Amino acid sequence: MKRNSAPVRDIEDIEGCPTNVANAGKAAVCSGCPGRELCLSQGQQKDPDQDVLDLRLRAIRHKILVLSGKGGVGKSSIASQFSIQLAQSGKKVGLLDVDICGPSAPKLLGVTDQIIETSQWGWKPAISPQGGVKVLSVGSLLSSDSHAVVWRGPRKTSMIKKMIKDTFWGRLDYLIIDTPPGTSDEHLTIVQLLARTKPDGAIIVTSPQRLSAGVVSREIRFCQKLNVPILGILENMSGFQCPCCHEVTDLFSRGGGEELAMKYNIPFLGKIPLDSDFTVACESGLYTSQGPASTALETIITSVTNIIS
Repeated sequence: MKRNSAPVRDIEDIEGCPTNVANAGKAAVCSGCPGRELCLSQGQQKDPDQDVLDLRLRAIRHKILVLSGKGGVGKSSIASQFSIQLAQSGKKVGLLDVDICGPSAPKLLGVTDQIIETSQWGWKPAISPQGGVKVLSVGSLLSSDSHAVVWRGPRKTSMIKKMIKDTFWGRLDYLIIDTPPGTSDEHLTIVQLLARTKPDGAIIVTSPQRLSAGVVSREIRFCQKLNVPILGILENMSGFQCPCCHEVTDLFSRGGGEELAMKYNIPFLGKIPLDSDFTVACESGLYTSQGPASTALETIITSVTNIIS
């Protein structure tokens, strides 16, 4: 039986969905969409919270998104250790976890036992024991870390807005924003909320496999479509270095991140190898300066700070 080679029109319509709220419901592809009226109503209204959001965000010098598009590449671990290393160098750092359904920042930054308190200035973020990173995550708002967050898109959008507007971040040198896999509600929301205060850009994390890099390439196109600067690509889990003989074994293929960077003409920030000490530090919410992974991440942080300075 021959496979039909004609393109599927519905997929083209999905790819052409307007990303700008002002154009939502007005584009040609919106004709016939069941959500058109909702998009039109949202686009006609000025967001009354935007000025407050901008006020909060303008007190933060640098805003960096950590993206992947692919789950399981260690994006949250990179975001947490990135934050801790910056804080250990004397910077004032915050980490915002917008992975609403799979929050992991409390565990990775050692704040699972801290309660988010309300003050006259807004929510007070948890403070990590290593470096004093300010941390806000839905995981810290749940009564139990085993509870599932089963929310539709509009409620996720509302929560992300609240996490910025109603949080007393204060003046920060860096806000690292950890995002979930994909290119959907959470990503569109955070990019649109940051737009008027000009985020520095995104770090895109992949693992060495070409299959992973292929999925991550969609995140690159997402950034290009929404005019989010890409600071570079980071390849995580890039080989295992034996602690005894220091020989490197490529457990998960090799070269996917570098090939992706070359294909899209994006800076390649470097590789972070598998490192048991680094893994233990991540899961304990601690910082370690020992081992090949920490050394590699330190070099990558220097490259990123040079790019945005």
